[in-house]
Amino acid sequence: MKDIFVEHVHNTQSTNKLLGSLLVEEGALKREIPPFFALWADFQSAGRGMGTNRWFSEEGRNLLVSFYFEPDIPASRQFLFNQYFSVATSRFISQFANSVAIKWPNDIYVSGKKIAGILIEHVIQGDKLKHTIAGIGINLNQDRFPSEIPNPTSLWMETGKHYDVEEFLHQYQQFLRAQYAQLSVLPAAANALQEAYLGRLYQRDIPHRYRIQGQETTATILGVDDFGRLQLRDENGTDYSCGTKEVVFL
Repeated sequence: MKDIFVEHVHNTQSTNKLLGSLLVEEGALKREIPPFFALWADFQSAGRGMGTNRWFSEEGRNLLVSFYFEPDIPASRQFLFNQYFSVATSRFISQFANSVAIKWPNDIYVSGKKIAGILIEHVIQGDKLKHTIAGIGINLNQDRFPSEIPNPTSLWMETGKHYDVEEFLHQYQQFLRAQYAQLSVLPAAANALQEAYLGRLYQRDIPHRYRIQGQETTATILGVDDFGRLQLRDENGTDYSCGTKEVVFL
């Protein structure tokens, strides 16, 4: 029996891009794609990260998947979705590895090394989110990476165990469903999600070198605001509120 919540392709440029095209095609045929639908691939020829970043993965060895969501939240609070997806993913990976953290805004690190990258794309209608595509690459079984990729790791490298990609996907999809109730603009729920995100934030409260708005300095991450901007304070007591292109971890 065909799983209406999962579709598999062997090769595509980008699972996010392919899922976006599928949404258009199904919409033209008056058919709906259900929330939590997952499109996964063995290989991406042009896997994307944030901005101009690219995602490298050997064929068939890692999880490359995009999920479809219909978040019932205002467009102005869209960073709540980022927090939900990052927190849920970090919690899921914590079942297999230790020292899991979220590197702002949404990379997943294990013991200071990158194990997963997330690309979230929203479609906005009026003042609300119409739908969201959340793509992720999780390094499962890969043991070698190109030298230009900084600090990569995989679950195999961390645990010495092999992971069945399809089984891992199904467990992950179920976990995302179970965690979805946390995504809410109600003050208590939103605050709890924010605290969960901050509690896992990589290098929070630890002085570190950054390039902030073009200048290198030692600063400490204090948190994030409602729009997802990173809040830092440098060694001179100057506060910064930075978007993704305004701060670089050194």
